[in-house]
Amino acid sequence: MAKLTVIFIDVGWGDSILIEYENVQGQRIYGLVDSNDFTESLSSYTFIKQHFEQKKVSYKNTPAFEFVLLTHWHSDHYSGLKRIIRKFGTNYFWYPKSWDDDMAVLRKYANSNNARIKTHEAVNLDKTPPKFGDVDLKFHWPPYTQQGPCDNNPNNTSVVLELKYSEVRLVLTGDCQAEKWNQIIQNTTKSKIKVFQVPHHGAKNGMFRGTKTPWLDFIGKRTKIAMSSHIHPHKHPHHKVISELDNRKRPYFRTDEDYHLIFEVENKKVSPKWSHF
Repeated sequence: MAKLTVIFIDVGWGDSILIEYENVQGQRIYGLVDSNDFTESLSSYTFIKQHFEQKKVSYKNTPAFEFVLLTHWHSDHYSGLKRIIRKFGTNYFWYPKSWDDDMAVLRKYANSNNARIKTHEAVNLDKTPPKFGDVDLKFHWPPYTQQGPCDNNPNNTSVVLELKYSEVRLVLTGDCQAEKWNQIIQNTTKSKIKVFQVPHHGAKNGMFRGTKTPWLDFIGKRTKIAMSSHIHPHKHPHHKVISELDNRKRPYFRTDEDYHLIFEVENKKVSPKWSHF
């Protein structure tokens, strides 16, 4: 039976999300959303390499990834991404626009002749991304602009990606803050959203706009909530975010407590798991 698996890798702080689709013939394709590795710790790289070795994925001559998505230009989301792309390769590399010259290294690599990237471009909501096997991909944010990013705060340029498989929808949010969520939810519906990533690692500004909680009010009460925690140095998730989820009795999972978060979508059902591997 075909299956979609989304793994929130426990990288200690920041984001790295591995996506695997396996069809009925047992053939697999892969996507990656963000990476947070640095010189002393290669959590994303190590997990992905071990996963590919376990699944016997070939990547020396053919790109292992169908797509790699960088949600926004902050180091806890892009660090180590060049290493991963250079090692494993990708057919598509997507990212939001940015003014930040500090990201020139990754851009320069993407434009080089020896880059293991077939196509790279800034996210454009008017363009429908190619299907990921039998999974439909859809971008909900940020709005495309001809010149530079849509917002001076890189968090608010975060790409919001929806995966839809077998009527089940999963939403990955990057660090887009609460002030933008009223706009984002205007372009979507909450029907069949079974997994939702807490924006900005559970930071207070990711959930609360004043006393309002736009995305939490929007998603269904049975939606499973995932958090890529950022305990050090920012102490995310914030205690007020956790209290709000607990008070509303919303089910949630967090990488600092549950380690690698795994959501398997099979036969229209979502099964949450967690693993130390």
